[in-house]
Amino acid sequence: MADETATLAGWVATATVPEATRRVTRRYLLDWLGSALGGGDLLPPTMVQDVVRDLGGHPQATVLATGERTSAPLAALANAAAAHVLEMDDLDRESISHPGAPIVAAALAVAEREGASGDALLDAIAIGYEASIRTGEALGPTHYDYWHTTGTAGVIGAAAAAARLGGLDVEAAHRAIGSAGTMAAGLWEFLADGAMSKQLHPGKAAHDGVLAALLGARGFTGATRILEGPKGLLAAMSRAPEPDRLTRGLAVEGMARWRIETVSFKVHASCRHTHSAVDGALAIRRRREFAVEDVERVDVRIYTQALGLLEGMEPTTPYAAKFSLPFCVAAALRHGDLAPQRFTEEAIADAKTLALADRIGFAPDSTLDALYPAAWPAVVALTLRSGERIEERVDHPAGDPESGITERDLAEKFVSLTDGPLGGRASEVAARILDGAPAASEVVRLTRAAAPAR
Repeated sequence: MADETATLAGWVATATVPEATRRVTRRYLLDWLGSALGGGDLLPPTMVQDVVRDLGGHPQATVLATGERTSAPLAALANAAAAHVLEMDDLDRESISHPGAPIVAAALAVAEREGASGDALLDAIAIGYEASIRTGEALGPTHYDYWHTTGTAGVIGAAAAAARLGGLDVEAAHRAIGSAGTMAAGLWEFLADGAMSKQLHPGKAAHDGVLAALLGARGFTGATRILEGPKGLLAAMSRAPEPDRLTRGLAVEGMARWRIETVSFKVHASCRHTHSAVDGALAIRRRREFAVEDVERVDVRIYTQALGLLEGMEPTTPYAAKFSLPFCVAAALRHGDLAPQRFTEEAIADAKTLALADRIGFAPDSTLDALYPAAWPAVVALTLRSGERIEERVDHPAGDPESGITERDLAEKFVSLTDGPLGGRASEVAARILDGAPAASEVVRLTRAAAPAR
């Protein structure tokens, strides 16, 4: 009988992270930081910050948006919620999750609490990504029908990162993962109401991962086979689990591939399932000049698996608009981008954008389904009133490793999200993180220096 949970825990406690992987991990730290700072003064993260303030806590780690210090679990909660609200945080295709939001939040909070070095912080992030993504892969696409993998697999990754930074041995890391697995949660039902739960999912995953590591360090026991057991995470939450993916190819040294190295970045401020269609629309816009009034209709074909999140979504609120494929495509066609400012209250009420969105439809295409989740494809066909038809297919949207995104692109994205909160010092912060391995205390100092009080 395989013991995947035990094997994974042993790896978390003992794995050696190559220097090349650390260098890649800096990019994900920077990308997470941009989303966390850019989203820190928005709802619902500010509500989470209010609750964290009310709860209080020993001053172990920093809430980045406010500069206030609280306990590590509560700081992780607040920062993870902030990192997810802009819908600009990273995305792993195979696990169908946003690993950065919970894992970097947990790692930064614990690293600050422990006074850990920059290399230790990067190691923990890479290890957390590995544990989370492997858990999501093992759960498989059927899990995503009901469960938000960012919350469920994310708590395993957060616990792994926190355990590593806390110096937990193999047995303690095993206990931590056992406790993390029993707290895994995050249901998609919130979409029916346009509720705020999506930010709660990574927030609680980060909080509970830190909590699990703290308990594990003190001897608090958890299920030893929480992932693969007959009443464990995979059995409960997947119709087609693949438990061997938890440990396939896992190696303490010389691992052939680290999962963090193939995680996608986001360049559009919307649900990732809209991105291939948005990129198709932008490609058409670059190919052919036209006025939006001249567009007769736009037909989008997309993989069936995207419908669970996109079907029936209307741009009734700024956040709901991020899941409305017609609105996202319309905004991109009108403005030539899908930046965060396309989702303000004023923007989602814009009459021209809404009129164009009414002429945009989408439908599943079963021929695209087999490519998912390795690719998230879409075909966009725009018909002008003249009868001219222009079509674009996109399998890998901008931000996928296949798209050739560069560190310069990531630095520019960071500046666009944080130039306000960082008082014009965003480029300097980006360079410092990409060029070195700053400790958590320095990361916090960099983000707070010259930042306006909130």
